[in-house]
Amino acid sequence: MSGQKQGEQVSAAQAVEQAQKQSEQAFNQAKDAQRKASEEQRDTAQAQRNLQEAQKDLTKAQAQVQKEGKEAQQAQQQAQQQTEQAEQTAAHAQQNALEAQRQQQAELARQAQQQAQQQTEQAQQQAQASSAPSPATQAQGEQLIVGEVLTVNDREVLVSSRGEPQIRLQVQPGTVITVDGRTARAADIEEGSQVRASYNTQAGEPTATRIEVTTSRQPAMPAVPESGQSAPGAQPERLPQN
Repeated sequence: MSGQKQGEQVSAAQAVEQAQKQSEQAFNQAKDAQRKASEEQRDTAQAQRNLQEAQKDLTKAQAQVQKEGKEAQQAQQQAQQQTEQAEQTAAHAQQNALEAQRQQQAELARQAQQQAQQQTEQAQQQAQASSAPSPATQAQGEQLIVGEVLTVNDREVLVSSRGEPQIRLQVQPGTVITVDGRTARAADIEEGSQVRASYNTQAGEPTATRIEVTTSRQPAMPAVPESGQSAPGAQPERLPQN
C-alpha cells in the first residue's frame, strides 16, 4: 500500500514537472513571438522612413494612418462612455431595487403592526363585552332605553325615545361606551345616531352604565325585546327585583 502511494506521489510530481516545462515552453514561445513582432515593427518603421525619403505619396499615407488612428481613438472613447453609462444604469437599478425592498419591508411591518393593533382592540372589546352585563342579565334596578341621540357632551347624553319623554343620561368614568361595536368615548358619539343604553338612578339622576351607539354609516339593527327590556318607543321598564 505504501509503494502504491509513493508511486502516485512520483507520478504527480512528474505531472507537475511536465506542466511546468510546458508552461515555460509556452512562455518562451510567446517571448519569441513578441520579439519577432518587435523586429517586424522596427523593419516596418524603417521601411516607412525609406519610403518617406523616396516617395512623395508618403504624406498621403501618413495622413490616412492619422485618420484611422483618430477613428480608433473615437471608437475607444465611445466604448468607454457606453461602459460608464451601463455601470451607472446598473447602479441605479440596484439602488431602485434596494429602495423597493426597503419600502416593501416597511409596508409589511406597518401591516403587521396594524393587524396586531386590530387584534388587540378586538381582544379588548371581547373582554369588555364579556365582562359587561348583557341586557338579559342586567343588574337589579337597571333600565334599558332605545332611541336617538339628540345632544351629547363629555358628561351627558340626551336620548329621545319615540313617543316617550327625553332622558338625559349622565356619563361616568365607569360607563362602557361603544360606537359601531368599537370601544369609544362620549366625544365620539354623533348626534342623530341610534343608541341603546342601560342606566340606573343615582342621586336622582339617570346614570348610564352602558351605551351602545350605531352611526348612520352602519344601519342600526332592530332591537329584539327580551324579558325585562323595553322595545323602541315603549316606556322603559324596571327589571323585577328579587
